Order: sequence, then C-alpha cells, then structure tokens
Amino acid sequence: MPGLSLALLLTIALGVGSNSAVYGFLQGLAHPASPLGGADRIVSVFMPDRFQGAGPLSINDYQALKASSGVFDWVGAARINPRDTMIGGDSEIAIVAAVTPNLAEALNLPFDNGVVISHRVWGNEFGGANAVGTQIRIDNVDFRIGGVAPDQLDGLYSDRTVDIWIPIHEQDLRGENRVRPDLWVLAALRHDVSTRQAETALRTGSASLREVSVTPFTGIAPNMAGGLSRVGMFLTFSAGVVFFVACINVATLLLGRALRRSHETSLRIALGATRVELLWELFSDSVAISVAGGAMGLLLGILTAHAIPAFLFPEDAERLIFAPHLLPILATSTACVVITVLCGMMPVLGTVTDRPWIVLQRESGSPSKTMQRLRSGLAVGQITACCMLVISTALLLDGLHAALKTGAGHRLGNPILLTVQAQVLRIGPEVGDNYFNAVEQKAKSVAGLSPMAWTSRLPGNQPTWRSFRIQSPSSVNREIAMDIAWLTPDSFQLLDNQPIAGRMFGLSDQTHRVAVVNEQAAAELFGRQTVGVVIRDPSNQPIEIIGVVRARSNDEKQITPPIIYYGYIDHPGAPNPIRHALFRIPLAPPAAGIELNSDVVSANYFGALDLSLIAGQTFPEHRIPGRGRVGVINQEAANLYFNGKPVDAGVIDDRGVRTEIIGVVRSQVFGTFEQHTEPTIYFPMWQDCPPRMTLMLKDPKGNRGIFDELRRRIESVPGAGPYPIAINSLDTQLAQSGLAALRIATLIGSASAAIALILSTLGLLSAQSDAERQRQHERALRIALGAQRWRIVFLVMTNASRLAFTGTVAGMLLSFGLMRLLMADFTVISSPPLRVWLIAPLLPAAAVLIACLVPARRASAISPMVIMRDI
Repeated sequence: MPGLSLALLLTIALGVGSNSAVYGFLQGLAHPASPLGGADRIVSVFMPDRFQGAGPLSINDYQALKASSGVFDWVGAARINPRDTMIGGDSEIAIVAAVTPNLAEALNLPFDNGVVISHRVWGNEFGGANAVGTQIRIDNVDFRIGGVAPDQLDGLYSDRTVDIWIPIHEQDLRGENRVRPDLWVLAALRHDVSTRQAETALRTGSASLREVSVTPFTGIAPNMAGGLSRVGMFLTFSAGVVFFVACINVATLLLGRALRRSHETSLRIALGATRVELLWELFSDSVAISVAGGAMGLLLGILTAHAIPAFLFPEDAERLIFAPHLLPILATSTACVVITVLCGMMPVLGTVTDRPWIVLQRESGSPSKTMQRLRSGLAVGQITACCMLVISTALLLDGLHAALKTGAGHRLGNPILLTVQAQVLRIGPEVGDNYFNAVEQKAKSVAGLSPMAWTSRLPGNQPTWRSFRIQSPSSVNREIAMDIAWLTPDSFQLLDNQPIAGRMFGLSDQTHRVAVVNEQAAAELFGRQTVGVVIRDPSNQPIEIIGVVRARSNDEKQITPPIIYYGYIDHPGAPNPIRHALFRIPLAPPAAGIELNSDVVSANYFGALDLSLIAGQTFPEHRIPGRGRVGVINQEAANLYFNGKPVDAGVIDDRGVRTEIIGVVRSQVFGTFEQHTEPTIYFPMWQDCPPRMTLMLKDPKGNRGIFDELRRRIESVPGAGPYPIAINSLDTQLAQSGLAALRIATLIGSASAAIALILSTLGLLSAQSDAERQRQHERALRIALGAQRWRIVFLVMTNASRLAFTGTVAGMLLSFGLMRLLMADFTVISSPPLRVWLIAPLLPAAAVLIACLVPARRASAISPMVIMRDI
C-alpha cells in the first residue's frame, strides 16, 4: 500500500526530524561549547545588582572570595569595558577584557607574547592574515598582538562580545576603587565540593559574601541562563510531545493495516504458515520502514537547521547555533523502530493460530471490542498530547509578550516608533530641530496619536559608545599667572589659522564663558589635555578652555608669556591686556578616558520612560542662558565612574568638548528576560541634534492600521533626508533586539506545535477513515432502513466530538498540573491568562473535527445496494 507506506515514512521522519532539530537548537542555545577547559567544575560567582539579577563583584568581594581557599582550586576575574583603541591606523571603541593570569590560563590566552584579539576582529581587521607581532594602541598605550582567541570565545558571556583580551595582575587591583562592582568572577570548584556547598560556605564564611550566588558556568548571559534553563524544559516537553504524537500515528496507521489484514493473516495461518514466519516478515517490513523514516528525519533535521535562521532577524541568525545532540536522536530513532515493530506485529498477536476460523467467521473488517477501545484510546491520547503542547506554546507566546512589559513598558503601553531623518546641512553633523518640530506637529494631526518623546537610539539596540575624560569638582587647587587678552584682527594675524588642540571661538560660545590659551599657558596647565578643562578666573568665576593656539613662526626669538584669550573682537580696538592675573587650577588633570553609551533625547524623555531623577536636575525645554553644554547620566554611569556623585562634574570628549553633568536618573530595562543596562549619558536634543531621530507616539487604541496614514502625512513635511521613514511598534522593536533567545525558543515551540497538529490530523484522518470503512455495512443498513444522510454525518461527527471532548479535558487537566510543576520560580511565564485555557484547546478539537469531515462525507455517500451485494 504505497499511501500507507508514505504516511508512515512522513510520520517517522517528522518525529525524528523535529526531535533532532529541537534538541540541536536547544543544545546550541542553552548549552553552547564552553571555551574553558574542565568546564564541568567551573562556576560563575555573582552578587545581586539593583535589578536583583546577576551582577559583578567589587575588589573587596573578590579578595574575600580568594580567601575561601577551601572551596576553590583557583579564582579568576575579568574586567570588561569599552576602551579607546587604534588598530591598523583606525581609531575606534572596542570591548576590552582585562583578565587575571589564572583565568587567562583557563581560557588558553597566550599573554606571554602580547595581547590577544578575538577571532572576529582578526577576520574584520586583518582579513585572516597573520596578525601576530602587529602593534595596537589601547588608551594611548601600545601593545603587541600575541595571538588570536579561539573561534568559540566570543566573550566571557554571551550578552557582550569581547574584541581584545589583555592581562591584569592582582597587584594592579590594589590601588583602584575597591567597592565598585566591575569584576566578573569565575572559579574552579574543588573535586569534593558541590555548587550548593560552595555557595553555603561562602555565605557563612564572610559577611561581605552573604548574598553571593554560585552557578555552573555555561557561557550564557547571567540573567538569561535561568530563563533559558526553564524555557528548555518547555522545548524538551514540546519535542517529547511531537515524538509521542508521531508514535501514536505509527500505532494508529499500522493498527488499521493490521485490522484490514486480519482475514489474510488468519487464512495464511490456516494454510500452514507459522507465527515465526509471520513475525520475521513483519519485523523486516517494520525495520525497513523505520530505517527509511529515520534517515528522512535526519535529513529533515538538517534542512530545518538551515531553514529556521531564514525566519529570524540577521542578528539572531548569527547567534543561533545548531549543535545536534546524538543521544536523543539515536533514542528517538530506536524508539520509532521498536514501536513500529510492535505495531507491525499486531496481526500476529491478535490472531488465534490454533483456531483461525474464529477470525474468518467474523464479518469482513469488523474489529473486536478490544481493538475498538485501543483505537479510541490512541485517538484520545493524541488529542490530549496536542492540547498540552498547544497550551504550552500559548504560554510561551504569552511569556514573550509579558517579557516585553517592564515598569516603563506598562507606563508606555506599546507606542509607535517613528524614525525620520532630516536633511544634513554643511555646517556639521548636527542639524537644527526645526524639521523634527514640524514632524511632531504633523504627527499630532493624526487622530488618536500623541507624541511622547524623541530619542536618537532605539530601545534595545546596541550601545553607541563614545570616549570621555572626567573632570571632577576639586576643593584643592593651585595658582598660575597668565596674561588676559582678547583676539582682534591684528592679533589673530600673529597666530596659526588652526588651533593645535580643540577649536576657536564660535557663535554658540557667546552664551557662556570660554577662552583659548597659547602653548605657553597650556604647558603651565595640562598640555593638550587642557582643552575642556574649567578653571577659575581672578574673580573666582568658572571659565572653560576650548582650544590651544600657536604663534606663527618667525626668525626672531622672543619669550612669549602664558596668555589666555577671553574672546574675539572683530575690530582693532580691544580692552588692554591684564598682566599676570592669577587663576586657580585643579591639581589633577582630567581622569583617564572612560566610555559611555550616548543618547540624544528630548526634555520629556525621562518622564515618558519613567526614568526617575536621583540627583540634580533633568533638561529644561530650552537652552539654559549663560550656561555651557549639559548632560544627564544614568545610575550605572554614576556608580561606575563618579563614585555616585557626578553632579557638577564634567566629561570631555575626544574633541575637547566639555559637558557638565547636571543630573542622574534611575535606569529602566526594556524586557525582563535580559536585564542589562549600560552606563549612559543623555544629551538634550536642543544641544546636539543628530540627523536621524525617533519619535515615540502613544497609541491608546493600538490601531496598527494607522501606520499608512502616519507615513503619508510625515512624507509631506519639507526638509527630509534621503533615508526612508521607518515606522514600528515598541514591542516589535524589542522583540528584534533584546529578546532574541526567548523569541527563538518560542519559534521552535510554535513549529513543534504545528508539526504535532499536522501529525494528529493525519493520524485521526486515517483512524476515522478505517473506522468508517469497517462500519460501512452498518451505515448502509441504516440508510436502507430510511435514515437520512445528514444524520449519518451527524453520527460520525458526534463520535469524533466525544473523543475530542475527552482528550481536551484530559489535556487541560494534565497541562494545569504540568504548569504548576514547571513554572515554579519561573520569572518569564507566570499566572497564565484565562484566554490561554479557553482558546488553546480549540485547535486540537478543530483538528479532530476537520479530520472527520472526509470520513463523514464518505459515510453519507454509501450506496446500500453496492455494499450489500459485496457482503
């Protein structure tokens, strides 16, 4: 029977292929290849951060951890920060990990020969050519490349890739901030110590480690590992259900074949065939089908591995690793062979070999009561399994939606993100905000929409790193003497046209006190690092140094005093210079470079996203008269770089432009599945307006059909740049950026549910067709006695509805118990909504009814004369 063989091959192939794909992706997603040797004994040591997630340790905590020598064989740490680097003549910000020697040895990083670059940097910057011996610069310090990291070592954890690995020694940690949590710690357990024992010993042994957590190291992002482990339970359950449904399909299909061949088998036994001969024949048949189906399943799994990434965003497809798990694949294939063989031998087990005439006397194709109960039980089991799988998938989908909801998410709802680009002017990278104001006004004209805030960085996107130096307020100063002068057309002729550092006076400098100094004055201050520094004039008023100028070279040697120029006067007449004025200068130069994620926002951004103010103030609606550049940082930046007191401090970028910190805000995470916030600085939109900005629009009605109307109106605003308008929702944006792992798991679970429903429909269609074929004499007799044909259809559908109802109720009850077991301490999915329990069971029930339509139609079309003549 070619149709039956094809159905069996398809069922076995889907059962084996779906399991191999699910287990393969689950292995690559939740258990990637560890870069550490002896990873089974390596653990991660965390302290809770302010979101109660896994956070780094401080130096004091690290030293206390190292003192617990009875727990670990070794303890290592890594400090991961963005740093200003120069590779191949190109300056860029790279993620640099400074690791201690013992951790470097575990990671197989050859620091004896220099620093180590990642495999990705090696390919991008050097094109795969030999890079060993090449010089690179990190924070103005030259290093030699000593090697390339292994391909699987993208970073210590999956949430942040590392570009360069450099060594750091224990003594280098002593003079630094000892309470700042910035060390990611790994340790090797002693062979006689378990993870729980180590955690208990640490918490009871040191007061500073009472909240420490010890977890097995997997390379998964700390805040993602717990969620993935529980999502893995659902995926494992999904794979098991698909296989269970496939097995029931095999049993159902072969049971139908066994019933149809019962007379043939009994006749062969009556003519002298032995049970051994029948057993061997059916065994060979079953093994051949199982092996062929298993081979098709493995091929299907390989095709799935290439097909699923096509449905993902490019960033997710890169991180999706297919790591086939051979044991589940072999177990699935073996189970399919065993079940197929057992089902294939049902004709022998159900045939009376010493009295075959009992079967021959039975009505043709009429099954026994036991066989009818068995077939009904298989159908109910199939519906139950499908119902459980659909409910689990619905919970995963609801969990993905719930993971998008944070404190800010509940406040925002699901706003529309309108990204537009203004026409770039020739004056520089920043543009005026007139175009964006016009866009906002036009967006207000769309019924139901209300603008909320502007931002240059979409929520959930990768950070935009910039390098800064820090000038903290200082109560200890020194005095230097400088001449005070003003630039005039005559005096300007004595200077080079371009400053040697920083810039000259501009129109925006008329709003606050700025100055430039000559080389001699810069030498008295901090050299070229003088640019951006704020000093105090003789009246104790602050004044910012924006540039360093150089006198034109001449043949006459003359001694030029330190001069500070207060401004530019466009006519020869200027106030007389002031000789030897005393200025107060900070003792220390601006601190070494730091890297902050930068964002340009409107003044109402903090209120719209519920970023509450911790210290200082946020931006006003317009520029502050008489004040220079201002910025606001988040709590992470304040704690990491300013010891929690950043207000009135200044940050100076790589161009020498200074920004005063006026406030600190509390961060909000977008998505509860991966809680990680980078140190960030916010600039006001009226101060630094980039060409491309995103407007958040509140849409209370959630009408996605408004996108076209919004796009049409915004396109009519003059002053747009060449790039197209982008319109999206916040949920979609977050799903594309920060929740990749959960979305991938949901995609795989949904695919498993779809496969299970397809297999169930196929199996139920076969079972109902066989059942109606065996009852066709009864149906023909009913029609002959006057029964209307619609009553035959109703009778068939009623029998199927009983099975659907029984299976659905059983599935819901088992799902409820399973959810209570698997959802304990599950932060991603909780409190399943009522709609899940009402809607999800309808899909398996609908599959049952659809599978019964064809048999019901055939039953109603029976011709009594034809059937009775064939008896």
